[in-house]
Amino acid sequence: MKIWLSRILWALVIFSTMTFNARAEVELKPNHPDVYVVKKSDTLWDISAMFLSKPWLWPEIWQANPQISNPHLIYPGDVLSLVYIDGKPQIVLNNGVIKLSPKVREVSRGEAIYSLPLAVIKPFLVGARVVSEKELDTAPYLVATDGEHLVASQGTRFYARDVDQANVQTGYALFRKGKEFIDPVTSEFLGFEAVHLGEADLVRLGDPSTFDITKSVEESRAGDRLMPVKQDYLLPYFFPHRSGSDIEGQILSVYEGVTQIGQYNVVVINRGTREGVEVGHVLTVWHKGAIVKDAVSRERRRNGDNYSILREVGDTFKGGNKKDLVTLPDEEAGDVMVFRTFEKVSLALVVNATRPLYILDRVKNPY
Repeated sequence: MKIWLSRILWALVIFSTMTFNARAEVELKPNHPDVYVVKKSDTLWDISAMFLSKPWLWPEIWQANPQISNPHLIYPGDVLSLVYIDGKPQIVLNNGVIKLSPKVREVSRGEAIYSLPLAVIKPFLVGARVVSEKELDTAPYLVATDGEHLVASQGTRFYARDVDQANVQTGYALFRKGKEFIDPVTSEFLGFEAVHLGEADLVRLGDPSTFDITKSVEESRAGDRLMPVKQDYLLPYFFPHRSGSDIEGQILSVYEGVTQIGQYNVVVINRGTREGVEVGHVLTVWHKGAIVKDAVSRERRRNGDNYSILREVGDTFKGGNKKDLVTLPDEEAGDVMVFRTFEKVSLALVVNATRPLYILDRVKNPY
């Protein structure tokens, strides 16, 4: 039943994706392989980029072998072949090479390749969160440590209150309220960054409940919050694809404190599940064109018959004549793939950067 349910759900995802992508032309890379054997170090984005000029169109050419138990997953050792069906390129699992015994090949999910480099995104799957005021107000909180230490780190036992006893988890993340995210266009409050402090295991339920810190990124103290860690965050199996609806937003923030954003940096964008953003969505980043002074335009204006020195002085007090300023066109700067979503914002990994990216650069559906 689980296998068939997985296939049905995946078919719906592929159908909705391909309905939109059908308008886009699939362009193979000139040096694409005809056959490729999947390696353990691969990511789905890497494989897509080997075959396609636009890797996010992968679902349009991917044809999973129906004999594979998890048709949306690819495993090390799988042989992918480029074939043409009705004149259109398709990537298929070459079952003439892969021996299936029995007909359904059962492989542990943990062996499947990931869509993105797990080493880069894993800390953000557990630690990075954007929370609302209500979530902060209702989250369990650290009230004291064993031994009355002022701060807690790895190996420290602490006590917390307001743990939801009807929805108890084994693992929890410790966090502290960070900066707030505000939409740069509408000024809407989008949430607070939850600064990840570490991880803790529940030892004993009660009031207060007892926890042990198993991993410490930063020292915790009384008043810091806890949220359960959902294990499904740690299994980022999704296909790169673009949205079936128009999505356009901006980069709000970047982790690690850099100013120029490049490949494998994690960014926050001001669009989330409310706008239909899903994990796997690929968005193109556009760098805003600079505003430059046009010296030739200014010279010609001053030499014109209608030139007025008084008007020139007045324009100077107002910031200059707008005709002397030119806004250059926005330029395509790279691509990001969403790997975690919240209601109003999403986290995305820069998978491709053709130039430095910056906060407030626009993101929208790739063409």
